[in-house]
Amino acid sequence: MTVTHKLESYKTLTWQQQLGNLASTLKTIASKTTNQQYDQLTIQLLREGAVMIEHCISNVPTEFHLELAAMQRELLTWRSTFPIEQARHILALHTCNQSDRLLQMAGYLIIENSYA
Repeated sequence: MTVTHKLESYKTLTWQQQLGNLASTLKTIASKTTNQQYDQLTIQLLREGAVMIEHCISNVPTEFHLELAAMQRELLTWRSTFPIEQARHILALHTCNQSDRLLQMAGYLIIENSYA
């Protein structure tokens, strides 16, 4: 499947499905970033995540736009500086948390407040 075909297929998904796919990409980054043998894959996935946000933003409710824009800027910043050995675990944790937040935005993950 070519990149163009993947992108066209991605555009046909609902915004919830698009965020789910983006969450999956970020979870993959989280799982691969701590292993140097996956550095090139991580760099590609950081770019892919930013492109996915670019193509889904118009479908996503406006209440999430600012948060998605921040995620996109962070992904592009990480891409331009990766790999930083001392920050691998920070990137893994951060993208894992972002993935969970995307699933929450899409309604696929319900996080109960247990602070009460």
